[in-house]
Amino acid sequence: MSINPVGVSAPALSAASPKAVTRLAGFLSSCASIGAICESSPWLARRIAEAVGGASSPVVELGAGYGSVTAYLPEPTVSIERDTRRYQHLKATFPNRMILNSCAVIILNELQKPTVIVSSIPNVNNLEFGALRAGVTRAVEAGTVKQLISYTYFPVNPFGGIFAKSEMIGFEILNLPPAFVWNYSC
Repeated sequence: MSINPVGVSAPALSAASPKAVTRLAGFLSSCASIGAICESSPWLARRIAEAVGGASSPVVELGAGYGSVTAYLPEPTVSIERDTRRYQHLKATFPNRMILNSCAVIILNELQKPTVIVSSIPNVNNLEFGALRAGVTRAVEAGTVKQLISYTYFPVNPFGGIFAKSEMIGFEILNLPPAFVWNYSC
């Protein structure tokens, strides 16, 4: 005989419970892979696009996700996404854009001329961020990255010490979670 000290029984699991658990697991997995509760807001995307401005160099977007930032970047931007599902979504949503299904570090190593990078790759709790940071460092030293725009959810400077100039240029509260926008240049 079991004793229930509070006198409340747990609700019975319904047939829909496995489906709900699967959806919750998918949501949590998505949050982990994008490093946030949801994709970037239009307000954050606009701030990033403003930082890119009228770049005279090619623009490459790393970690394009489902395209929330992509939509605001200049038309000749090349967007990189390694997740196959997100890549396919980007190809369908932006048929006139160059979208590549590749790893950001590989793309950084293949750059041939000075480029502006927009990075939406999570940097906190990302086991692969060290490889990205090393790739950015190599590209800056090679002269193939002249500017990088990124954002974080904590006031941590993820690419500090790599560029000659490093500054936080904004804080977007209309994003979930609110985001710090960083601009780096040589």
